[in-house]
Amino acid sequence: MSLFTAGILIIGDEILSGRTQDTNANFIANNLTSSGIKLEEIRVIQDEKKIIIDSVKYFSKKYNYVFTTGGIGPTHDDITSESIAEAFNKKYETNSEAFNILEKYYPKGDFNISRQRMAKMPSDVDLIYNPMTAAPGFKINNVFVLPGVPKIMEQMFKNILANLDKGKPKKVTTINTDLYESKIAPTLSNIQNQFVECSIGSYPYFNFISKQGGVNIVISSWEMDSLEQVEKEIIEMIKFNGGNYSIV
Repeated sequence: MSLFTAGILIIGDEILSGRTQDTNANFIANNLTSSGIKLEEIRVIQDEKKIIIDSVKYFSKKYNYVFTTGGIGPTHDDITSESIAEAFNKKYETNSEAFNILEKYYPKGDFNISRQRMAKMPSDVDLIYNPMTAAPGFKINNVFVLPGVPKIMEQMFKNILANLDKGKPKKVTTINTDLYESKIAPTLSNIQNQFVECSIGSYPYFNFISKQGGVNIVISSWEMDSLEQVEKEIIEMIKFNGGNYSIV
């Protein structure tokens, strides 16, 4: 099976400081997985040129697709575009098409020097159009450079995803049980060894109000055509141990 891989770079000091909560990685990850693209790595990095350059070069070589978010706005600390130009040995310059888009978007006199910075990017890129606030992102090689504002990024990412080469979507199912991990661990390990083409994850939870807990067992596979037999084995194991279950 042809499997396409991806990596995400979340760029921004505000994410690392905790002042801003990142939701972009989760949105991209969910959409990639359901579209048949395997996300293999997410990295959050600071607004520092060398770190951006090194990370983009590494991800670009390692994965089929790379998505960056953040750092392409109008302020002095928005250095993603300039850094990526350097990463690929491209000239950092005003993109005439991006400039024209922004000039038409802003009222006369409002397209100031700061906003004009959003039209500067590496040479020879393909624009990623922005249906909400006009300021485009761009694609260079296999790297897609997107803004950090979630609602804007989401719209732009959906348009990108529609045109990417993809594989088969990942099959995922979750079985909830009121049994504890210590009860099911040995048998669950045996089931995993039996079905090596899937991944079986065990994720415990506990409600401190009701004093009740259990486990969410997540079965996933890129290769298998059906998870039905794995589900059956796990459900039989839960029943044998006197537990209740539900598929969620």
